Amino acid sequence: MTRLPAALALTTVLALVPQLAAASSPDAAETAEDDGLSATGAVAPISADRDAAFDFEQPAITVTEAPEPEPEAEAGSEAAPEPAGYAFDVTLWGHQEALDLCAGWVYEDFMRGDVVSAHNHCGGDVVLGLDVGDTVTLTGHGAGTYAVTQLKTVPKGTSTAVLEGGFWMQTCLWDGVNMRLARLAPA
Repeated sequence: MTRLPAALALTTVLALVPQLAAASSPDAAETAEDDGLSATGAVAPISADRDAAFDFEQPAITVTEAPEPEPEAEAGSEAAPEPAGYAFDVTLWGHQEALDLCAGWVYEDFMRGDVVSAHNHCGGDVVLGLDVGDTVTLTGHGAGTYAVTQLKTVPKGTSTAVLEGGFWMQTCLWDGVNMRLARLAPA
């Protein structure tokens, strides 16, 4: 193995220092190209101006809130119609693999909230007909009687943060790109 004389090695290192300093200077950002690399190959620094150039599409989220409760009806007046009632037996516990069995409703526990799900083509399409105020009775996992208090339509792949720590029913819309969530609150 050949060794470089110390003076030659030091000269080589000193020749690189100005190039490295230029690449990390604030002026280096001015040479940034569209791909974020400067002419010297260094990555341009992160800045709000640079990041604003990225085209990021925020997913559309549609939310239907529960209406304000109406005042009590006076005696002898016509009663409001009863909300629709639904009953579901939640026999499975898991995630995508359990849903893909198409063998009934699946209880999914996420850190951001819990969900009872079924594919729309496996009977889950009933969630698409739920309205705020409807009553849902679950047996098995998550057993209880609940009222639908909110509806959300979100794109598939939306973060579980959309669950907001609540308990939901979920299925996909027939469009193939969106999901319907129905928030459940104990009735």
